[in-house]
Amino acid sequence: MTIWSSIIAASVGIILGLIISNFKNIDKSTIHIINKEDFKNNMRKGQLVDIRKKEEFQKSKIKGARNFTPSQIANKNSKLRHDQSIYLYCNNGKKSYRTAKKMTKQGFKNIYILENGFENY
Repeated sequence: MTIWSSIIAASVGIILGLIISNFKNIDKSTIHIINKEDFKNNMRKGQLVDIRKKEEFQKSKIKGARNFTPSQIANKNSKLRHDQSIYLYCNNGKKSYRTAKKMTKQGFKNIYILENGFENY
């Protein structure tokens, strides 16, 4: 093995290690995708958060929901409590999942996402 082969092999190993450790930092057990019946039956047990655009929220929403953008949630001074479950929804569930992953890195636990989003509600 030449010196360059060793350097390349070591570099690939380091890069793979960083990628794997990044995935380990997301505790997927704290993110739960639940159907609309479970969402309806349990959403009052925590904080109900709508992450759709303000205009969409004003047009129609789930009663009791608060509207935050993903960037507002990412703000360290967010008005969301870390000690309560979060019931999160967007239009189709995709933005909710991305936001939930970021929230777990901030220490939020027990995030419940409405499967297929508000369109399914």
